[in-house]
Amino acid sequence: MRNLFVRPGGRARSKLPRVTIAQRVIDKIVANALNYPTETGESLVGLAVPTPNGGEPDLYVLETIPPDETAIRLSAYFEQGDDLQGDIFNWYHDNWELIRRGKHGLFGLGGGAMYDAPLTHLGDWHKHPGTYYEPSMGDLDTAREAISDPNDATPQLLVMLATVWDNGAVDAISALRNEESEPAEPAETTAAAQGNDAALENAPEGAPPKGIAPADAELDDLADVAGLAEAMDDLKDAEPVDDVQPIRIPVDAHTVIRIDCWYISRRLRRFRHLTPQVVPDSELPALPVVGWHLRMPDRLRAEVDALTRAGYAISLEELDADHKAPLECCLSLARLESHYILIAVTAADYPQQRPTLRRAPMSAMKDLGDDEHFWDRLWRVSEPVPESLYPAWAWTPERQIIDLAREIEPRLTEGK
Repeated sequence: MRNLFVRPGGRARSKLPRVTIAQRVIDKIVANALNYPTETGESLVGLAVPTPNGGEPDLYVLETIPPDETAIRLSAYFEQGDDLQGDIFNWYHDNWELIRRGKHGLFGLGGGAMYDAPLTHLGDWHKHPGTYYEPSMGDLDTAREAISDPNDATPQLLVMLATVWDNGAVDAISALRNEESEPAEPAETTAAAQGNDAALENAPEGAPPKGIAPADAELDDLADVAGLAEAMDDLKDAEPVDDVQPIRIPVDAHTVIRIDCWYISRRLRRFRHLTPQVVPDSELPALPVVGWHLRMPDRLRAEVDALTRAGYAISLEELDADHKAPLECCLSLARLESHYILIAVTAADYPQQRPTLRRAPMSAMKDLGDDEHFWDRLWRVSEPVPESLYPAWAWTPERQIIDLAREIEPRLTEGK
């Protein structure tokens, strides 16, 4: 088996991405690494910007997305949650596309149009037990599965590993490990890996190396001639570079958080250890606040339960109600005995702001075409509820949408 990692001295810098990370991302990683004694982690979102030399894209890490309550955190195992992370990523993606189309503040940053790229899932960060700062075999399996997925439009993966160190041992252990020419590997594979790497370095150009041990199932695609020749070219073209510098954040007199960045792609095939750059939040684009319906699921359930008890049928949709990011969360409220369908338009920071209501005649929905989207029609035929019909009491975050609906609906009449 070949070595799974590439350390300084065995990589071509021109072919590797530059990783730029917003400070807010580092702050979240540190806070979570300290909060959970077990393994933990989050997904990473940002931009993969193509480079002029045609190599790996440069990566800009803008935000993290926490897992939902289904996440599994054990002492030496972590598994991300499911639905909520996907919903939050979709929220970020849709808002980012709105920003790109409208150029709302996007190009006010240094670098201009370089940030005009699709938002993507870059990878994830997770905490490793002890001081093990290299990807595990499980990490490799997960990464290779992700970048090999033909339905995945992101053929590269960034893995950031957080470890918690005792401050007194940092210098001694770091010095020891810097003296090693290769990273520690499982005892049963080290000899084979070193032999394979030696064969790669000594092989004639354009020919598959001799003496390579047969690849196992998890690395079988490395056994083909094209893959081995490509890896051989990487080593032949490699230029010496400075030692990789991880991110080190002193927490107190006794504790340091270390963050290492590892990168793998369909072309590189193995994890590469990178030195990232951390920049102030103001130097990278910021994503809009996550909508309240995703950020506060308990509040959403309470709102829906109250409206359901009042007899309303409810539909929820994210819409661009004011032609700027972030999107609004809109709820349609319909009762059989009503002449109108109400639309409650809530801002992303609801319940801090009072919702606005729109009304659409119930009759307008009777001839909805089979190919016509419900919300497209509903929004088109709706109009704002006049401010004179709103209650006199002041809105507070403790109130709910049902409070407005109860006050306003009786004041509406057909045709008004």
